[in-house]
Amino acid sequence: MEPAAAANGIPPVAAVLTVFALVFAAIGWLRLIVAGFREGTLFGLAALFLPPVALIGLAPRWRQHREIYYLALGALVFISIAGIF
Repeated sequence: MEPAAAANGIPPVAAVLTVFALVFAAIGWLRLIVAGFREGTLFGLAALFLPPVALIGLAPRWRQHREIYYLALGALVFISIAGIF
């Protein structure tokens, strides 16, 4: 007999890891938007609509904004582990 969670197609561990990844990504994106608008209006709009481009734009000042990169890395790790399950 299969567990009840397997009936919907996603294991419970993968679901929890996906939620953590989404929360980390959302917090990181909001912090990226705030940091982007502190740099300038155009950069803030890039952070709003093109977050990967804004992350690349912040790369020269990554030590100031390392929390954003840690959150993005955490989201990537969690979603990668969830993909394995």
